[in-house]
Amino acid sequence: MRPRDIASHLSAGGRVNSLSSGTNDVFRIFAIDGTTSILKVYGSSSYQRRERRALEALHGVPGLPTVIEWGATDETDWVRLVDAGRWNLRSLPGDTRSAALAGSLLRTLHEADSSRLSNLEQGIGAEWMQMALSGNFSRLERYRGKLGIPSSIFDRAVDLAFPPTTVPRAAHTRPGPSAFVIDDAGQVTLTGWIRATLAPPEWDHSYALWLLSSFEGSRDAFSAGYEATMDDDVQRMWTIFHITAFLLRAVERRDGGHDDLRPFVDQLTRAVG
Repeated sequence: MRPRDIASHLSAGGRVNSLSSGTNDVFRIFAIDGTTSILKVYGSSSYQRRERRALEALHGVPGLPTVIEWGATDETDWVRLVDAGRWNLRSLPGDTRSAALAGSLLRTLHEADSSRLSNLEQGIGAEWMQMALSGNFSRLERYRGKLGIPSSIFDRAVDLAFPPTTVPRAAHTRPGPSAFVIDDAGQVTLTGWIRATLAPPEWDHSYALWLLSSFEGSRDAFSAGYEATMDDDVQRMWTIFHITAFLLRAVERRDGGHDDLRPFVDQLTRAVG
């Protein structure tokens, strides 16, 4: 069955709206009785295992998605979740209250007991990050011409030294604005846990700050909710890592049409200096 066919089948006569597609397919199901739920149809069983492991290991942490049921149809894994809302920090860029709540939610995650996630990864430290950053630049160099990245950036990247990191904790790793879903009552839920791991809290914090930087007021509100700031040089190095990783994901998945990536190339150029 195709993902939409699975969603239609599980709706039991209700209505189905597609919310996103790609790695996974996500639908909102409108039941006949008027209630709604979210269905995620996984593109790979490994994504389901990873997300299930994270949600079960972190059960009880406020702000996580609420699972209704896990299942599989024709060997395709899926999960049905309580509908966490129709808004997010990207669609409400001026909502500083929600941004502050999102920051507080992320801080709570980082302070939660992560012992049940301990064998998901061995943990990520500064040495691992240095190798990952160097690897990103090495892989990205082959796309330099397509993306229009100045050659000087790769010369300077050789001298970039990743800063010390703190003790790895439970981490989402992609807590961008769209991941913080908001309902009509203002409740914030952090969604999308297929890449959860143990990592320095700076990973999540810097990722959120990077993508919130274009939303006036939201970045400061998020930091206030998180109750911590980040040194400019530390933020710069983490931002360079996030941008290179993003550009690699984007360019390796397409054959052409890179104009939309230009703003990220400009960010990288400024960050490397």
